[in-house]
Amino acid sequence: MSDRATSVRENLESMMGPVLQSDLQAHLARDAVFLVAPHLSLVDVGVGVAMDDVDAVKRWIDAGELRKPTREERDAWPAGVWISIIVQPFVLVQLTEVQ
Repeated sequence: MSDRATSVRENLESMMGPVLQSDLQAHLARDAVFLVAPHLSLVDVGVGVAMDDVDAVKRWIDAGELRKPTREERDAWPAGVWISIIVQPFVLVQLTEVQ
């Protein structure tokens, strides 16, 4: 792993954390939220996006593992806490178990 990738990974790990669904509203309004499949590492996906790893990002998108939520999904989301990281200009999220 390159020094830059290591630095990006460390930065994303340090800022990854919980966010309430209500706090995502502004990001959803600007169409900047991406759902990351629960079996993927949120940090790995964030590093791929930040490092412009076109092959990995395309693979995740093609497999439906990285995608924007539909309006219907957003309206039906259960109350819960999301884990998020910001990879400007995007917010990558995964739903965690309701606490």
